[in-house]
Amino acid sequence: MENKSNEKGRKYTVYEIEKLTHGKLTKYKLTKAILANELQAESVKQKKRGRGIPNYFIYESDLNVYLKKIEESKKHFIEIPEDAIFSNTKEESNSSGLETLLERSTQKIEEKLRKIDESNETIIPLLEKHQSFIDNEKEKSSKRRELIMELINMPSFMVKKRNDVLQELNKIS
Repeated sequence: MENKSNEKGRKYTVYEIEKLTHGKLTKYKLTKAILANELQAESVKQKKRGRGIPNYFIYESDLNVYLKKIEESKKHFIEIPEDAIFSNTKEESNSSGLETLLERSTQKIEEKLRKIDESNETIIPLLEKHQSFIDNEKEKSSKRRELIMELINMPSFMVKKRNDVLQELNKIS
């Protein structure tokens, strides 16, 4: 096993390769290539799974072979002439796609506005009802305050008047 690693060069994890290539070869792309047998890799056989445990080790020589394959495939590209029919239909499909996207978003906004209006129709009467209750309680509180102030300022010999004020306070409560 020692000879195999010396012949093939250094051993990398998928994560290390992604870091070395500054994200040009992602873990996803490398794993996909391994599963498609485009890139040779050694599977890590451990019962323990989780973060920090690599799934594959890739030898330097196998990585170089894979990189050559990628470079060869990058040289092949399809050239489309400028006056191709596709350019007009592509622009039309983009504009119609934008129109349908705008229509959908407009419909969603209108639906949300309708729901807000329905909510307001139920909430506003409740708020008005509660506001009248609050106003009524404020009025009672101010009346109580006036009567209490009157009691405080009243001389002690006016017993009948005091009893009347206390009865009025009880009625308000």
